[in-house]
Amino acid sequence: MVRAIATTGRFELIIHVPANAPAAAVPSTGDAGVDIRRARFSGAIFEQIYLPAVTMGRPLLNFAGSAPLLKRRQLVTMHDATPFRCPRGFSKTFVIRHYLTYWWLGRVAEGLATVSLYSAHELSDVLHIDVDRFIVAGGSADSLTGVRPERPDQVPDDDYYLVVDTAAQHENVCVAVQSMTGSGRGVLAVGMLGAPRAPVPPERAVFAGHLTDAELVWLYRHSQGLVLPAAYEGFGLSALEAQALGCPVVCSDAGVLPDVCHDGALYFDPDEPDTLLAQLDRLETEIGLAEDLRRQGYENARRHSWTDAAQQIVDWVGAAWTARPRR
Repeated sequence: MVRAIATTGRFELIIHVPANAPAAAVPSTGDAGVDIRRARFSGAIFEQIYLPAVTMGRPLLNFAGSAPLLKRRQLVTMHDATPFRCPRGFSKTFVIRHYLTYWWLGRVAEGLATVSLYSAHELSDVLHIDVDRFIVAGGSADSLTGVRPERPDQVPDDDYYLVVDTAAQHENVCVAVQSMTGSGRGVLAVGMLGAPRAPVPPERAVFAGHLTDAELVWLYRHSQGLVLPAAYEGFGLSALEAQALGCPVVCSDAGVLPDVCHDGALYFDPDEPDTLLAQLDRLETEIGLAEDLRRQGYENARRHSWTDAAQQIVDWVGAAWTARPRR
């Protein structure tokens, strides 16, 4: 997203990072018009005091983290309504604090962004704000198509299905992994190692933790398919990544997933594990089905691009800049 915004060349882009940001997490773009500045502060001081101070008179773009509560001329990203629709996976304190923050920013910030029209309607309903206030800037997988694959260390010896998700309750990963391994299938789960309440890997399952983009690309290209079992989903980036890299997708029919994946996926009911196994049976036995999913997945993934998403942000910045020109 940052690189796509920078390549527009319409204005200077300054990226502020907190003092404790690891070097690997700091963007290294080399694009003209991008200035990266490391602050002397971290945490709440960085977010609530430093950011509004150094961007006074300028639009501030917040793509993650808590946006400043007292800055009006900013774009606030609200990814989805998961904590409100699936509160059992979060502490009560977190849900209340998250709701109050979103409720306030939804009324104070000049711009709001989210990842899908579905999430825009969900947030609008929960926060009681006009859905038209949201800019929809969805994700994409085009940044992975040029990445050179690198085989990770944690790869099962036999065929396996790939799961890229967290141990959060609404992601439904534990149930899906148990169902697949119980049917004799191998599973490689990425993103759950060390996560709170992450289960002990059962037989025929490997929990790999977080991997690099190059390692993920290798897994997408070599797995039997990606399984996305979420009971609630605001976008589903891993499904697009799999489609762009020729990996058949088998995902739940919850939330926005049917709108994101279109005809390039097989769908199942996240509350009925048997429907997942039935779709895996189809994928493994129906001649030509896997190839059809790959072809339709390629076509669907091409509908999304980071440049298109960034253009939505650029247009908002241009409007915000011209609405209040600097003296």
